[in-house]
Amino acid sequence: MIPVKAETTSFYEAEYIDNIYMNKYQYSTHTIYYQKARFFRKVGTDEFAYCIEPFRFFNEGATYQSSFQLDTLSKEQIESMTKIAYYGYGYSNHTDPKWYAITQLMIWQIASSDGEYYFTDSLNGNRIDIFQEEMNEIYSLIEMDTILPSFSGGSFDIVENHELILEDENHVLHSFTNEENLIVEDFFKIGPLEAGSYEFSFQKELFYQKPFLFYQSENSQNLLETGDITPIDAKIRVHVIPTHLEISKIDQDTKSVIPSGEASLDGAVYSLYDCQNRFIQDLVIEENQALLSNLDFGNYLIQEKKAGEGYLLDQKSYKFSITKENPRVSLVLKNQVIKKRILLEKQYGEEGNLKKEANVSFYIKNKKGEIIQTVTTNEEGQVDFFLPYGSYQIIQKNTTEGYQKTKPFTIVVSDCEEKLLSLIDWMIPVPDTHTEKNWSWFVYLLYALWMILC
Repeated sequence: MIPVKAETTSFYEAEYIDNIYMNKYQYSTHTIYYQKARFFRKVGTDEFAYCIEPFRFFNEGATYQSSFQLDTLSKEQIESMTKIAYYGYGYSNHTDPKWYAITQLMIWQIASSDGEYYFTDSLNGNRIDIFQEEMNEIYSLIEMDTILPSFSGGSFDIVENHELILEDENHVLHSFTNEENLIVEDFFKIGPLEAGSYEFSFQKELFYQKPFLFYQSENSQNLLETGDITPIDAKIRVHVIPTHLEISKIDQDTKSVIPSGEASLDGAVYSLYDCQNRFIQDLVIEENQALLSNLDFGNYLIQEKKAGEGYLLDQKSYKFSITKENPRVSLVLKNQVIKKRILLEKQYGEEGNLKKEANVSFYIKNKKGEIIQTVTTNEEGQVDFFLPYGSYQIIQKNTTEGYQKTKPFTIVVSDCEEKLLSLIDWMIPVPDTHTEKNWSWFVYLLYALWMILC
């Protein structure tokens, strides 16, 4: 206890309480003290006080000094008395004067074990058993005073920018307060918060907003003035953790973020679901990635809803967990590009006399005019190759001597169906010399004529 500066004051016996009578029987002297219930009040302020020496007479002319402690009482007695006074008359709805008499009798029971204290039906009348329900209510409030919210002392982990709502299963939270005013009935609401560690405290809400005081006098019974009891504090710690989901998209063939052909990894859409298969949101791949911050702790799965242009839809589902131990999850997901198998058969010759043409090469150019591949027919005049999604120009590089090359042509790959190409190099036609005019004699004639004229 912290002592206070001595204060000199006086008290007086104030108004009676109608129809309530009290007896005190002292075991050591076998003496009965009886009285009609009445208030003790402070001179000048009329604040009420309680007698804490039941078998010592009150001297109305006595002067008192105040303090937070009393050497004649044990620590346990002080704690019990002050709690009875706190929850007794004046607390909450305990405004009827009967609560003063009830509180006084309960304080006597703590103050001295050398006596028996009870209510009577008249002045020094018969003992009656009344106000037991009210006493039980005060004892119940005292018992509840030591109960903290069910989550008190706990440590909690939440995701950054998420809320934490704690429910008090002990149903005492409503009697506490905190600086942030986060208490609503049985719920303690925190957040959203940025990453870091926090401590939150809440205190038992004090009713009187003043301390209890003992008043001592050398020639009169000591008194107790109601005030606030030692506040009970409860604390919790909250760790705020940032979480992160990153999806990286790569091409299954190139094993990189470089797409095949004219396909695009961007634009793919993944649907995110919780562990109960409830849809959460869609994630769109942009610049080969999709990022989602501050996903709550739990188990999830994602599935591709839409593939990027030129890619086949990925039919697999991918499961992952976000936990405080593993708050950052990175998934590398592949897509198979649409590609077509080209079967090319090469022949040469004349109508009715075609032969398989080996060792004929073809350039394959992409849309930018870049040569991306060169293929050559085998001994059977065949070659097969794959082209990814896009548009390509096929240009024949060489042919058998005396035969024409096939003109360049375009292949558009937009599906996976095989394509068979049959190409023929036809013989170059030989000129008919018998039908051609011989102009050499005419040139000679013009030369001779020129010589004559000159």
